[in-house]
Amino acid sequence: MITGAGGQVGSQFSSVLNSLPYDVFSYTREQLDLTNYDAVSQEVARCHPDIIINCAALTDVDRAEHNEKQAYTINAYAAKYLADEARQIGAKLVYLSTNYLFDGNGDVPYKEGDTPAPINIYGQSKLLGEQFIKRAMKDYFIIRTSWIFGLTGKNFFHYVLAASQQKLPIHIVGAQISSPTYSDDLVSITIKLMETENFGTYHVTNSGTCTRYEFAEAILNLANYEGILQKVDTSSQSAMRPAFSVLAHQELHSLRIKPRHWKEALSDCMSLKSGVSDGKL
Repeated sequence: MITGAGGQVGSQFSSVLNSLPYDVFSYTREQLDLTNYDAVSQEVARCHPDIIINCAALTDVDRAEHNEKQAYTINAYAAKYLADEARQIGAKLVYLSTNYLFDGNGDVPYKEGDTPAPINIYGQSKLLGEQFIKRAMKDYFIIRTSWIFGLTGKNFFHYVLAASQQKLPIHIVGAQISSPTYSDDLVSITIKLMETENFGTYHVTNSGTCTRYEFAEAILNLANYEGILQKVDTSSQSAMRPAFSVLAHQELHSLRIKPRHWKEALSDCMSLKSGVSDGKL
């Protein structure tokens, strides 16, 4: 059972799992209102899944800052509803979380066991979602990730390419550092995890770090585009972001899973995009 199937990561999970020996039940926000406990309970009882993958979230960080109630309802309380239902039927639960759980005041990658200290409503609501899940059940996989890009959905990758093609300035906050994460890799690693009994919290990003400015430069270089990159300060953002939000892969490494570098993943993504544009796929 996949919630948030209309979004970037949820649609990727749906596509991949439908190609594998799974019976997949996918729900967009129009198809299932996760804020309605009765609706959630009825749908879980109907399809009785072995695994619930919760990709539904309010991920617009600035919007969350001005819509606190909505952020907590979707990111935390809906997660609680699904956790309660998963526990009752003995299903595993996968919850997509975020690097924004940390304040970004350090310069060492955050480990899974480090104490969260979110500095915006988005991060606080996702943290509460994690806490609800941990209280409700044991068979969970909390997947913290960052800076997701890919061919599907709205993301920084598409924004940079579109703005460059239209000869528009690309405004980028240059002071933030993290790890870009290819949606294909995020989904692939998460599926490997959910097929095990190694429950817990995992940091799943590509390896390597960069600023958003460096990420944009890499996208343009691979596309052979010329873009108008303009650094802006954080005053252009409503919500605070952590300056340094790199996630360490301690738990993945313990399972001998080593994510590839984001530049290699970006190159693959760009090759696929070129294939689509050329009608090869």
